[in-house]
Amino acid sequence: MKLYARQAHQGEQSFPTFSRGTLVENLTPCALYAHWFSCTINGYATYVPDVFVQDGCLNCEYNPTELCVEQGDEVSLIALYFEWALVRKGEQIGWLPCEILASAIK
Repeated sequence: MKLYARQAHQGEQSFPTFSRGTLVENLTPCALYAHWFSCTINGYATYVPDVFVQDGCLNCEYNPTELCVEQGDEVSLIALYFEWALVRKGEQIGWLPCEILASAIK
C-alpha cells in the first residue's frame, strides 16, 4: 500500500538491526504510545513495540530506525504496530508515526 507523508518527520538516529534473541533491558512503558516501551538494546537507547519482546529478549529481528521524510514523500507500507508504520522509502526501511501518513496527497 502506498502512503504519503502529510508533514515532514526527522528520525532521531540510525540503528543497526538487532538479532532475534537479543536482550532488551530497562523496559519502561512509553507515555505517548500504548504498547511501546523505551528500552536499551545492546547499549542503544530506543523504543520497541511490546509484541517484539518475549521473556526480556527480541522475538524477531528488529531495527528501530525512524525514517526522515519531507511533506509529500511516498512510502510503501510494510506493517502497522500500535500507531507506528514500518515502511519502505526507496531502499530504506524504517518507522514513521501513523499520524503523519495519508493514503492520498492533499
